[in-house]
Amino acid sequence: MFAIYSMNFFSHFFVDFQPQKPAFNAALIAPDILRNFSPSQSKFHFDHFQQITSKGQSQEDPILNDFFNGCLQHIQRDKEFHQSALFQEIYQLQRSNWQLMCPKLKIPRFWFTLHVVIEIMIDSYLINNNLEKLQLFYTNLESQQETYRKALKLMGHDQIDHFMERYSRFYTNQYLFHYQDLERVGFALHKIHEQVKLDSSWYIPNNIEQIALWESTYADVCLVLEKYPLAMNQIR
Repeated sequence: MFAIYSMNFFSHFFVDFQPQKPAFNAALIAPDILRNFSPSQSKFHFDHFQQITSKGQSQEDPILNDFFNGCLQHIQRDKEFHQSALFQEIYQLQRSNWQLMCPKLKIPRFWFTLHVVIEIMIDSYLINNNLEKLQLFYTNLESQQETYRKALKLMGHDQIDHFMERYSRFYTNQYLFHYQDLERVGFALHKIHEQVKLDSSWYIPNNIEQIALWESTYADVCLVLEKYPLAMNQIR
């Protein structure tokens, strides 16, 4: 059984960014990177930590409270995403194409894979149209290293140094800039297949048929996002 991947990293930041709340903004990807960077230490009751760090409580801390509010916003947004008209319309436009092409290209689990691809493609679209916001995303993550350390310590995370090493690599490498290239979207998909123990041997760099499938999906993502535009809160 596979977890349903939901909105991707930059989409979370783009949709729910709050001016003057860097801890909140950095935490908008926390549930996902906890699962990716420290799988055995990824399931936490963020609502509990949000409550105990709120005003007047025993461990009041406005910055950490913002952080845990960001975690909770991530979870809420994921719950809404797959029911949204935006996602459902893209999925229906591409469903028959992926049902046909996945067996031909030996790509496993078409339903799961199409969900993941849509999420990555939405990130790709937002990045292509908002490169300066992607730089802000990484700059904000770098500024919140100490906030992450404090939050992990409060949560009782026992692999903090390991997590922070991966976190530093994430904002330093800035991999999401590669999503401007659809070939790199295919590479990201095959890495996700590896992560969830699916066969990833289908991936062939610069394969014409695979790239045609990415391009077809991206075209429908662009079409639907023009119909349901996503807006970022004004940066002050």
